[in-house]
Amino acid sequence: MVTVDAVREALETVEDPHVPVSLRRMGMLRDIAIDDGGVVQVQLCIPCLGCPGVTLLREAIEQCVTALPGVSRVVVDAGFFLPWSRDMVDAEAKALMRTSGIQI
Repeated sequence: MVTVDAVREALETVEDPHVPVSLRRMGMLRDIAIDDGGVVQVQLCIPCLGCPGVTLLREAIEQCVTALPGVSRVVVDAGFFLPWSRDMVDAEAKALMRTSGIQI
C-alpha cells in the first residue's frame, strides 16, 4: 500500500510552473490523504487567482502519483480556498527566486 511519505517524496519532482522549486518548498502542498482503496487525495493551494499553470500542475501531480505502486486513482483539490502567503515559501526557494529576479 502506498504511504503519505512515498507520495510526498514523489511530489518533490513536481515544480511550480514559474520557478524550478517543488510545490512543498513553495508552500503550495497542503495535505495528502490515502484511503483503503489506494485513492490518493492531494490538497494544493494556488497562490494567485487565474493561475494558468493549474491544469499543468494537476496533470503533473496525477501522472507522478499514479506511477506509485498501490495507487488506484489521484484526486487533486486545487484552489484558492486555502490561504497562502510568502511566509510559506522556504528560505532556499526564496533565495533562488531572488537570484532569478523574482521579488518575494
